[in-house]
Amino acid sequence: MVENFGGSLNLIIWIIATLGAGYYSYRCLFGTRGMIDQYGAGDGAAFPLVLIGTFTGAGFIMGIVILISGPQYAWAFLTYSFVQSVLGIIFGFRILSSEWAQVEGVKMTNEFWIAPLVFTVLYGFLLFNMQEILYVTEVAS
Repeated sequence: MVENFGGSLNLIIWIIATLGAGYYSYRCLFGTRGMIDQYGAGDGAAFPLVLIGTFTGAGFIMGIVILISGPQYAWAFLTYSFVQSVLGIIFGFRILSSEWAQVEGVKMTNEFWIAPLVFTVLYGFLLFNMQEILYVTEVAS
């Protein structure tokens, strides 16, 4: 398994990113009430939180599948995850500077842009460090 990922550091980072997706997926899908209460979002936030959980849940499941089957050709998954995280930084930071952050009862935190920043670094590292594995160009005959 270590060889498939090009070394133990890549494998460890892959596992950390996958577990991170699993953490947020679990919080959104099964700990929805806790998320609503933690951020003071109100019950109307339940649907968007569960929707977010489906995306992070899919990322978690794909991360596990790729962990088992190997990361060859997984560039599209990592690129999607990287771009999604970059958007998370931009819009997470933007919402903290908006009028929505001032709504009474809402508890905005820097987690809205710091967590995506961490994922961006992890996925960016993997995209760069695993290029030869992710972008296989030879077709086996």
